[in-house]
Amino acid sequence: MSAPSEDPELLFELREDGVAVITLNRPRAKNTVSFTMWEQFSAALDRLENATPARMLILCGAEGYFSNGGDVKLPPARGEGALRLAARLEMGQRIIRRLRALPIPTVAAVEGGAYGVSWSLAMACDMIFAADNARFGAPFLDFGLVPDGGAAWFLTKQLGRARAAEIIFSGRTLEAAEALSLGLVSRLVPPGEAVAQALALGATIGGGNAHAVELTKRLLDQAESGDLSANHALELVYCHTCQAGEEVPRAREAFKARAAAKAAAKGATGAKE
Repeated sequence: MSAPSEDPELLFELREDGVAVITLNRPRAKNTVSFTMWEQFSAALDRLENATPARMLILCGAEGYFSNGGDVKLPPARGEGALRLAARLEMGQRIIRRLRALPIPTVAAVEGGAYGVSWSLAMACDMIFAADNARFGAPFLDFGLVPDGGAAWFLTKQLGRARAAEIIFSGRTLEAAEALSLGLVSRLVPPGEAVAQALALGATIGGGNAHAVELTKRLLDQAESGDLSANHALELVYCHTCQAGEEVPRAREAFKARAAAKAAAKGATGAKE
């Protein structure tokens, strides 16, 4: 197993089972994001983008807490550009787009709170596994800010305008159960088990058929912006690609072996009776 990064702001680990784990690591500041954290996140994504795709990526926060979003105690500005006061946000936006575009399944394992831009970061993942005591919020207006990180886009796309507007304008906190009922969370888990359950999924996802998993992720990405005809066309290309590879025959033989074993076991049980 490779060692995690020693950088105190963000940890990156690529496990022997092929699952990558990124940990937001500023626990004394509730894992709020900084320029350094975004820079380290970018370096971690470089590794994931420029190598054989990992089995899955898990995003979590250190010490049982996801993140309180942007660190309001640190200046958000950098340089002398026209939008310098939003420089940290612009870095975060790039990270969120890159995270969403990764050709592998991604899971945000949320314990504690996910507020502000960190909620956007979690929503950029394919799935959110949340502890049943987790909380989510977008209190931007309370700080005199507009929703950032794509929060308005993610919430409107998933909930529709009316529900998204109520959450954003009220600035209220959503408990995990409500987030699940709204379809914003994929799975509720007991406190302390979000990462463990994400790892369990990563160990079994796709049954070892890595190419099929990657192409399925690409199909999901296209489904958000394309129409059915475009999705069908892409399905044909990807299906042909899978059929031409080694994964389909291997999976088919494995299915036959399981079916034969099941039939043999059933026959043996019947003979005993």
